[in-house]
Amino acid sequence: MKFISRLRRSFGVVDKGSFYHGKTPVEVEWWISWAALPDLYWARLRVFSDGSADAAFDESTVYGFNDRKYAEYFLGEDEYSPVTKLDDQDQEQLTGKLTQLSPPTWVDSRAVKFEYLGEC
Repeated sequence: MKFISRLRRSFGVVDKGSFYHGKTPVEVEWWISWAALPDLYWARLRVFSDGSADAAFDESTVYGFNDRKYAEYFLGEDEYSPVTKLDDQDQEQLTGKLTQLSPPTWVDSRAVKFEYLGEC
């Protein structure tokens, strides 16, 4: 890890470099905004090898969290639900195409903005 990232983290400032250092994604879960149905607005939640998580509504900004629970709260507050937990009414609004849905392909780029929210 770069010296600056280590120094910032020691003072409680978590930047993108220190958040992701040494981690690998162990789970990726796609969420859909149920409030916007039948339009599809996607969000992604990733859980990392150390238990931390990140969440994103698009490819431009990613939010970091201490663990999955806080990332789920964050997405839930914006009326998103995991695709696997959409109910029958949600499925009807998708005209029965839930099984045919495929999430977007987002490329992880160094240019993506990062904001650490910790335990929001």
